Formats: sequence, structure tokens, C-alpha cells
Amino acid sequence: MKNELIKNNIPGAGILLKTHKSQEVETSMLSELHYHDEIELLAVAEGELFCVVSGKHYHCQKGDVLFFSARIPHSTYVENSACTYTLIQFRPEHFLGDSNNTGKYFNRFVRNADLPFAIFKNQDLYDMIARASEEEQKQEEAFDLYIKGTIYSIIALLCREGALSASNSAYSADIKKILPALSYIDEHYAQDITLDDVARLQNLNPSYFCRVFKRASGSSFVDYLNFVRICKSEKLLAAGDKSILEIACDVGFTSLSYFNRTFKRYKNCTPTEYRRAHYENR
Repeated sequence: MKNELIKNNIPGAGILLKTHKSQEVETSMLSELHYHDEIELLAVAEGELFCVVSGKHYHCQKGDVLFFSARIPHSTYVENSACTYTLIQFRPEHFLGDSNNTGKYFNRFVRNADLPFAIFKNQDLYDMIARASEEEQKQEEAFDLYIKGTIYSIIALLCREGALSASNSAYSADIKKILPALSYIDEHYAQDITLDDVARLQNLNPSYFCRVFKRASGSSFVDYLNFVRICKSEKLLAAGDKSILEIACDVGFTSLSYFNRTFKRYKNCTPTEYRRAHYENR
């Protein structure tokens, strides 16, 4: 199973939006089992489409919209039918900003999606995707702005459907305790940050802070710090105007080999491979 690297096609928006039409064959795999950091929506316009999530097979028909949360392994295929569908992939945090008052990358780090997978029979959602697809195909003046505006509407509808969350009401007391640390990491990731520094910032004992952070995130403070640094490196790699060593230093790594190993751990590819397959438009 591979971690798919998304290459966007909407200028400056971090969005992949494409309409595909499969041929009528007995069985055809549209996408092998994979996952990615973006959420994915598939709107079935014609025919039938099948998907596999967590070993279960789902049958989807015209008008259905499939929702896959970030990093949820899935595959799609067709059987005995041609199929036309529109695919949208994007990262909600690029549009929501810091609406939860947490570190910008915390939700993605803990992967606590409210809904990992769903099939929606929602005409409004289907129509929004259809309009965005039409704009992408025509590419008239300001089509990219129209599509970005539509993505905001799609995110709002997904929040109402329970697939995404735009509020922090469900956050635990532990998460609230570490909010200053998350903000500090997001602002000072390029510096030499230690556990003692962050614990002292909140007047907490380092051991106690470690326990709280572990309960809130399911992982360690160092893991989160490294995750933020890797996320920050993504855009620098996509821009292509700095060496990988320079980028490693810019995001807080003092060792190139450690940066490479850490990047591979989180992205399932090397920085060089990521740069080749980057999804940012230059």
C-alpha cells in the first residue's frame, strides 16, 4: 500500500479536481489500495462504482458522494459498467486555518477524524462538486476563485454532516493544557526546542507535561515537534529553490540523515521523491 502524493491542478489552492470516465469492462481497478494526507470526495455522475475500505466492499451509484478522511486506506474499481465520476482531494486545514485554536497541525497528527468514511446521498453536496467540475473544465476567468469558494461550502456541509469538525467543543482538558505548547511549536519550530523549554513555558514539571501530552495526542512531544517540522518542509521542497540540506536546517533539523529518516517515517517517501512528485503549482 502506498502513500499517494497529490499533485494539484487548481492554481495556488492545494486542490486536485478531475472528472474521469472509465471504460465498460468486466472488472477494472481504478485505484489500488492507497492513502494520502488529503481528504477525498468522489461524486458518481454515471454508472456504478465500488470501493474497498477496511476490507469491506461498498456499491455506489449515480448521485452518491463518497467521503474518505485523510490517511484512510481505500481502493476503487468498476464491474461490468462504464462509470463517470469527479474526484476532489484537498486538506481542510488549508481552508479552515486555526479555527480550533490549536496548533495548525495537531488534528492531522492525531488523525482523529469524526468520520473516516461515508457515502452521502446529498443532492446539495453532489451539485457543489458538479459545479466545481464544470468550472475546472471550462477554466473561464477567475475559475480558481470560484472553485476555492465552492470548497468552503463543501467543508461547511461536511461539518454539518459530521464528517469534519470546525469547533473545539469536544476537546479534552488535556488538549487545553497543551495549547500554549502547540502554538509555541508552530511559531518556533526552526529553533532548538527542548521538552524542558516548553514545560517551563507553562510552569509544568517536564515529566507531568510529557504524560499530559501523551494522553492528549497518543504520542510524544518529540514526535509532534518532528511532525510539524516535516509539514513545514513540504512547501519548501515543492518550491524547489533550496537544497534539501538547506531545507532541513530551515525547519530545525541539525542532521540531514535524521531529516531524511524522519521524513520517510511520516511521508513514506524520501524528500527527493516528494520533491519530484510534489503537488504544489510553481
